[in-house]
Amino acid sequence: MAGARALVALTLLLAFARIGRSQDTTAVARHLLALDISRVQPFARTYDMIVRARDSSIMIGQREIVLKPGGYSDAPAWLIVETRSGVVPAVESLYVAPDLRPLHWSSTLGSARLGAEFVGDSVYGAATMGKSKQNIVVNGRPDLVVSGPMLETLLPLLPLRADWVDSVGVLGADLVANQVMSAELAVIGEEELPVDSSMSRPSWIVALRAGERHLLLWIDKETGAALRVRQPLPPHVGAELEYRLRRPPPEAGSVPPR
Repeated sequence: MAGARALVALTLLLAFARIGRSQDTTAVARHLLALDISRVQPFARTYDMIVRARDSSIMIGQREIVLKPGGYSDAPAWLIVETRSGVVPAVESLYVAPDLRPLHWSSTLGSARLGAEFVGDSVYGAATMGKSKQNIVVNGRPDLVVSGPMLETLLPLLPLRADWVDSVGVLGADLVANQVMSAELAVIGEEELPVDSSMSRPSWIVALRAGERHLLLWIDKETGAALRVRQPLPPHVGAELEYRLRRPPPEAGSVPPR
């Protein structure tokens, strides 16, 4: 079981990297997401991490995401921090500019380390595990999404509605390959999502799709919080990984309804 949990944790770190393997070298027109950065608010959210199989569900740890003001290279910035507990604890931090462009990303999972700098339209860094190392040198793009926590930070700032769809670039980096893949981001439904035995929240269901890979997020229509996140897992690990919000977000009410 410990080996399976460790593999799940590694899957979390590399989830976006495994969307595809071929380097994206196609010229892409400069595309910007329609973010309303005036609505950015600090938050702290805690999730249960659940692995689902056909006939069972196992909680493998907890996940916390925090967005807070910070600074990077003597300039104002936001800092997004994700920590995960379990057999293989993990920590990830991402500095973003006031307009939410990525600046610096670092991630630690056991002996695996990843670091990247975002300079103009270029991404430089390295992924290491023990004596193995993979350099990261790729072309970025203005609509680049670096990680799951970054995506969860951006979604409340987008004009989500029943027919909303847009495109993003997704960064994948690990010891095998590094790339930026084109992906579709779309609202695919609505749901009154139960958050406890007595309360449900109206939510948008948002899908991130790139090739055969996908990620589903339930976004609270009022607060913008990610109430639930689901992604498929390799068959030998389980059917699905779910992040489930443990309590109503403390920022509830800080974002006006759309």
